[in-house]
Amino acid sequence: FFMHSLYRIIPSNEMKRTISLFATLLAIPVVSFTTNTHPTDVSVPPHRAPTFLDGGHESPVGSRRFQPTSTKTFLSKIHNEGDEDEKLESIEIPSFIKSPVISQVYPALVSHKEKYGNPNIPLGSTDGKRCKTLRRLHFQNKLSDDEVALLTDMGFRFHSFEDVYYECDFDEMLGKLMDYRAEFDTFQIPKKYEPDPELGAWVTMLRRLYRTKDLPANQI
Repeated sequence: FFMHSLYRIIPSNEMKRTISLFATLLAIPVVSFTTNTHPTDVSVPPHRAPTFLDGGHESPVGSRRFQPTSTKTFLSKIHNEGDEDEKLESIEIPSFIKSPVISQVYPALVSHKEKYGNPNIPLGSTDGKRCKTLRRLHFQNKLSDDEVALLTDMGFRFHSFEDVYYECDFDEMLGKLMDYRAEFDTFQIPKKYEPDPELGAWVTMLRRLYRTKDLPANQI
């Protein structure tokens, strides 16, 4: 505004050119004005976008100089997220579910199955991490038969022995193995070890990988 005011009140063309150059260096868009004898008369072409002192004629709104976020797109995104939250809240959780983890993730499982044909949410999200926890709870026999049947009918993928080895933390499982040896004076854990099925599966995979020479050297 200050530059525009100077441009209007200073009569010298040389001074005006100096102001224009200064404004250009500062990247200040200033519309061109006529040089009428009356300094208060300002003329802007009625059918042209404002002319910039650097020679450009494009509008500052929607141009490379200024590209604001579309308010319509932003509001649409908020609206869609709100609809999704309401939809998840409206999904009824079966009364026989006792596991807090299933209660938390069940609406997301139903929604994911509707969208993608399966309830196996990728790991890179909070619900994906809950799915990982569910698989461990299942291998540890900490889910009821009804809960397992529900997840199975939905198409939920549980752990295989290979999954247990690759999903579990090596140091954590090694600690469990050393505790077992301290109690029973042996490393010979049954494949289906009822007190800790996950540990039995993990040791079984260690043996298998060792026989096929696929066990990493730092784990031998």
